[in-house]
Order: sequence, then structure tokens, then C-alpha cells
Amino acid sequence: MSDWASEFVGDAAIAERIWEEREARANFRTELWTTKDGRAIPIRDMEDSHLFNAYRHSQKNYLFREMVLRLFEARIEGGRP
Repeated sequence: MSDWASEFVGDAAIAERIWEEREARANFRTELWTTKDGRAIPIRDMEDSHLFNAYRHSQKNYLFREMVLRLFEARIEGGRP
């Protein structure tokens, strides 16, 4: 394989990883959380207290993203700077 081809393969792998990460960021609100009693609910439908407790318990990044999104939505809707 030529040097150019080997460089392209590396760039393609990087581009694919970036695309996958972008898709994961765009769809994090559809992630499901399984409750203690076995119910699966989308994180966007969780009560704030349940979301916070789930994050404290699991440290899952998508739960943290949901909390941050909700905080900023509340700030924007409330008109606070």
C-alpha cells in the first residue's frame, strides 16, 4: 500500500469515529434507563430527582448531559443570563 493510501485509511477511521461520536451526542436523550423494578424509560421522561439519583448511582455520561441540558433550558426559559 502506498504512503498516501495508508494515510487515507487512518483519516477514514478518524472520520468514522467522529461521525459515531456525533451520532451518539445527538441521540443521547433516547437512551433508556432501567429502573429497579425492571421498567425501561427514556431519560428525557425521568423526573429530575430520579435523573439525579440515577447519575449519582451510575456516573453515566448521558445522564449528566441530560441534567445539563435541563438546567440550560430552564435558564433560557426563565430569562436569566
